[in-house]
Amino acid sequence: MLVLQHVHNGQNIDWTVAAQSGQYTAPVQGLTVSGWTIAPGATVSGAEPPDRVVKFYVQGRIKPKLLCLVDVRYFPLGNRWQPYYRMDEEMFFTHKDGRWLPLTLMNGVPALVTYTPIGFANASGYYRALSFARTTGPITLAGWDVVREQASPFPAP
Repeated sequence: MLVLQHVHNGQNIDWTVAAQSGQYTAPVQGLTVSGWTIAPGATVSGAEPPDRVVKFYVQGRIKPKLLCLVDVRYFPLGNRWQPYYRMDEEMFFTHKDGRWLPLTLMNGVPALVTYTPIGFANASGYYRALSFARTTGPITLAGWDVVREQASPFPAP
């Protein structure tokens, strides 16, 4: 469905994320990198595959914490289906003293995830590939969940 890629110490790292629903642990625990690239997964033949959501988790102090969501939707490519991606960052806010304050903080700074599309979006706002990183430091992926959900109907910010 997608391939996570990164170059670490001169070596290419490729982790395949399958379309099968379930919880998965990162193949290398404790690997801390500056960011990841989501590269296109294999095309699929037959009927249109259902939408998937991949929930990426980072290592937390006590347990893994949700980092971001990636919506995966398949679009026709000839007689096959090509996966495309859209990132939805998971950010929570609270209203305190007349101000909106982010709840996800690292060292007093909102732990935002930025993403860089690779190529142009299709008409539905999905990309063939994208890269993502944290604004506050490197990423130590703990794992991910793949769920069959309807992707968010709203465009990513």
